[in-house]
Amino acid sequence: MVPPFSPIARRNLLIFGSLVLVALLFLVADSRGVLDVPKRIAGGILAPAGRQLTSLGRQAGARNPGGDPNLRKQLADVTAERDRLLADNARLQELSIEVETLRQQLKFQESRPDLTYLTADVISSDPQSREKFVVINRGADDGIQIGMAVVSPNFLVGQVVEVEARRAKVLLVIDSGFQTGARLQNARAEGIVYGLWQEGGRVEMRHIPYDVNIDDKEIVVTSGKTVGIPEGLVVGKVMEIKKNQAKNETIVEVLPLVNFDSLESVTVITGVTAGQPAEQATPAP
Repeated sequence: MVPPFSPIARRNLLIFGSLVLVALLFLVADSRGVLDVPKRIAGGILAPAGRQLTSLGRQAGARNPGGDPNLRKQLADVTAERDRLLADNARLQELSIEVETLRQQLKFQESRPDLTYLTADVISSDPQSREKFVVINRGADDGIQIGMAVVSPNFLVGQVVEVEARRAKVLLVIDSGFQTGARLQNARAEGIVYGLWQEGGRVEMRHIPYDVNIDDKEIVVTSGKTVGIPEGLVVGKVMEIKKNQAKNETIVEVLPLVNFDSLESVTVITGVTAGQPAEQATPAP
């Protein structure tokens, strides 16, 4: 036997049924246009109220368009402080790089008391030029002469080829017009280093005896047999070894240890205080 509904359940069921019936009646009436007039009347009453509320909101926004003035000031102060710190950090990084460069230059100068030096800044270069060079802010007025070696800090950068009163042009090691006497640091065999940039390469050392055993970690240094370029300056490290039996010589591809694109400061070797400069190196016949 099904138990009878409680009074509360019967009341809730009656209310629910009444609401459903009223909703159905409204839907039928709306579909037949019966409610058009009441809807227009209600719209006429509610629309002005909505417009009034919108107007009040706009007036409030106009009186305080950016929010709390104190918050705006705090935001501006924090933004200004952030920008100042970013600028200070950038300056500190630049100073750190400059200090490290100068430290390395000083270290090299202290390790070679037999040489005299002059520090210079790189003031220009021409990446579009066929010739690979940089211009420094030292010239004849500072004692700079054609043929002087340029290093950074102890790696060979190039050689001075043109001099004006207050500036000089330095031909880089990688340029095809550059050459200097060189030596394999460990094997002690000598040859000549040539720039190969215009031919699509870097640097090559030629005229090394055919039977020389070369370690793959070999370092190439200057031999001191080119006027103006003292011995012991690091040119680069050996990258590839080629044996030319027809010419009875060994040729090695050399990777320079200077980043020529980021040069900012260099050292010009202005003289040798001990010993006599050797003669210009010449290729083997």
